[in-house]
Amino acid sequence: MPKCHLLAIAGGSSVDQHSNNVTLFNLVEQLNFPTQNFPPPGALLPLEMHAYFHLDAFEHNQKFELRFVLVGQSGLETPTNVFSHRPNGARYRTRTFGLPAPPTAGSYELKVEWRASPEGEWVRDSATWPLLVAEAEQRPAVTH
Repeated sequence: MPKCHLLAIAGGSSVDQHSNNVTLFNLVEQLNFPTQNFPPPGALLPLEMHAYFHLDAFEHNQKFELRFVLVGQSGLETPTNVFSHRPNGARYRTRTFGLPAPPTAGSYELKVEWRASPEGEWVRDSATWPLLVAEAEQRPAVTH
């Protein structure tokens, strides 16, 4: 069973072509939206979701599906699209663009789920990433 050891939301990232090390830029734990411009349902925010996994030997080269889920304090869940993966080693990482816009302001946790086949049950990993979504008041322009 894949085990997530890092889950994060970032503004961007970079992979070093020589060392294969990853750098995450602008880790995101809070989003502020003007009350009048809250993103519409179904919108994708220009952020990256990162998940890093450990795999057992029997899981190498085995196909599985993955999705991210934003879970609100209210219990409301917003999943991403489903992505298919076939890792070939003991460690596996994935970067997905487009965080689904939360339906309302509030406290959320990003979670990751996987399943072995399209007919299989989703398994939710225990890893989480906190996300606070706030409505921000517009400040008047400074005129002096």
